[in-house]
Amino acid sequence: MSTTSLLLQLIVILSTARVCGWVLRHVGQPSVVGEMAAGLMLGPVVMGALFPSLHAQLFSRESLQGLSSLSTVGLVLFMFVVGLELRASRGVREQLRAAGYVGVLSVVVPLALGIAISPVLYPTLAPAGVGFWPFALFMASALSITAFPVMARILKDRGMTRTPFGQLSLGAAAVVDVFAWILLAFVVALVGAGEGYQGLLKTTLGMAVVLCALFFGLKPAFAWLLRTKRPRANLRPPSWPR
Repeated sequence: MSTTSLLLQLIVILSTARVCGWVLRHVGQPSVVGEMAAGLMLGPVVMGALFPSLHAQLFSRESLQGLSSLSTVGLVLFMFVVGLELRASRGVREQLRAAGYVGVLSVVVPLALGIAISPVLYPTLAPAGVGFWPFALFMASALSITAFPVMARILKDRGMTRTPFGQLSLGAAAVVDVFAWILLAFVVALVGAGEGYQGLLKTTLGMAVVLCALFFGLKPAFAWLLRTKRPRANLRPPSWPR
């Protein structure tokens, strides 16, 4: 893929997203909703159906790999910035406990609804060879997974990421996503696709290793750096808006 094609794609995508975000913002909706609508407009559903030749030239199959890699970098940087703004004003343990309670309670209802509706959907939607319980657990996990980046973007646009409500929302959504993705890995293992139960074990162990590295490695290291390398000025955490 040439640089010219990538730049042209970025110009079209950013322009359309800005216009759609501006329109949605002026009717009382978050800008990210308009940006998602821009993706639908530029995709095969709208642009591909109305202008197939133009869509094939602008978003050729060979160019999508580079665009996908660039979008992944942007998402990682955005979530990194959101993580930098997370604060534990009442203590990490208390905030994790509150987020855990909210996350667990918010995931119970969609899990139950997904399993409850599965007997009706299973005869018509389940692929051949897939048992009932893998299908039911997949429906439960699909209804439970949250759009974490979308919610973070909405909170950031409204200036709520550092408020107690925003902090609790982000923490609870993180708890829900961790649980739902582990459940989805378990469903994949039940179906027998991918690496089977080894994939589930690898996902669980990988998450445990990352958490241990963060809490027992990076956290003490950054605390030591702040104690030894920070200026002598009295640095205080930012005050919470009232």
